Amino acid sequence: MRAHVLGKIADIAVESGTLVMGAHGFTVDRKGGRENVVTSTDIENERFLKGRLTSLIPGSSFVGEEGDDSPVLEEGYTWIVDPIDGTMNFSRGIPEIGISIALLKNGEPFIGVVHNPFTGRMWTSEVGRGAWMNGEPIRVSDRPLEDCILSTAWCCYRKDLAPKVFEVSESLYPRINDIRRIGTAAVELSMLAEGAADMYFEIRLSPWDYSAALTCVIAAGGVFTGIDGDVSFERPSPVLAANTQDNLDVLLETVREAFGCRTPY
Repeated sequence: MRAHVLGKIADIAVESGTLVMGAHGFTVDRKGGRENVVTSTDIENERFLKGRLTSLIPGSSFVGEEGDDSPVLEEGYTWIVDPIDGTMNFSRGIPEIGISIALLKNGEPFIGVVHNPFTGRMWTSEVGRGAWMNGEPIRVSDRPLEDCILSTAWCCYRKDLAPKVFEVSESLYPRINDIRRIGTAAVELSMLAEGAADMYFEIRLSPWDYSAALTCVIAAGGVFTGIDGDVSFERPSPVLAANTQDNLDVLLETVREAFGCRTPY
């Protein structure tokens, strides 16, 4: 399976992207708050991805954002999928989204694919083999802190956490080059993997937001952590990632100054 499965996952991501780009007249609903939206295209695309991916590896488990909540297998393969990361962007015609497909092996990152069909960019990775963007090898940057671009967001689903996230941004901004907020964690973390960005922080994300892209970060030589330990692939978690350990240490110290040393939820 190892020799060809990544290419088959990438092909499925391309098919999925064609479906998303061709979607017209989709409906938009809310999921528990005005900021968290879901479209009929999210639901249809997750159904498509579940069918194709679980057929690729019979007996595999499937965790999807739109309701497919199977367990992460400690022995075997688990898919963690976001059919459209950046649904708010998609619903408004902003062409920054990521179709995010992670494959865990025995509960650990193994393969990650993130595809933005609107820009034609695809990030693929396999831990231990490498990472690629549109087939070309990629690696995280070696920029020092003062030259870093930080990608972040301000926790729109939990705005009670936002003031301390703003503190992190305010503290880091004078020490780094600049800050970006694109609206899709999968794409932003993938940009870190390719060396376009250098640091990433969000206080609360779900596994389908980051599992595929963090696999790309690992495979491209980057580093990541939570606030009080490893990032979880089974429940929401803070995500801190960087191009180098030194920059990750600065990011973690800054986050802990704002939030303390424990995850605040």
